Amino acid sequence: MKKILSIIILSLLFGGNGYAKEVNLSCELSKYFIKESVLSDTKQIPLSTLDASQLAKVTISFDIDNEKFLGSNLIWPTEYKSVIFTGDEILFVTKGWEDDNVFYYTTRLNRLNGELTRTTQPTRDYLNGQPKNKKNFTDLGFILSKVYQCKVVNKLF
Repeated sequence: MKKILSIIILSLLFGGNGYAKEVNLSCELSKYFIKESVLSDTKQIPLSTLDASQLAKVTISFDIDNEKFLGSNLIWPTEYKSVIFTGDEILFVTKGWEDDNVFYYTTRLNRLNGELTRTTQPTRDYLNGQPKNKKNFTDLGFILSKVYQCKVVNKLF
């Protein structure tokens, strides 16, 4: 009887973390904003005018129990340093302005309403390398913001 009781207790102690709570999200673009420079206003672009590739669904997976980002078809491992989980949001921390790529991204997932906000901005190195006398596609103050509405989905297999 003692052996059975000890086996049950040990299995409860060690078996509790065997199945992490994986959360899978499917997100659809709901808003698209662009600000072309410091001097321009932010404009909302109608979704009907966007290319189909911009409207593709986004998937994101998290291990909520262990506070780990598992993967996405939008967020790549090379674009963030860490992921911070709070009660209200999940934030992907990047190098920001100091990044050595052309753009840097700020990505936040609101855990209360399922809204994923992703902004794209040029890095300092990119802006410093642009000719000063030419109208650039990306200027100081350029911000592209995409807002997605996410829902929890079950994996089929």
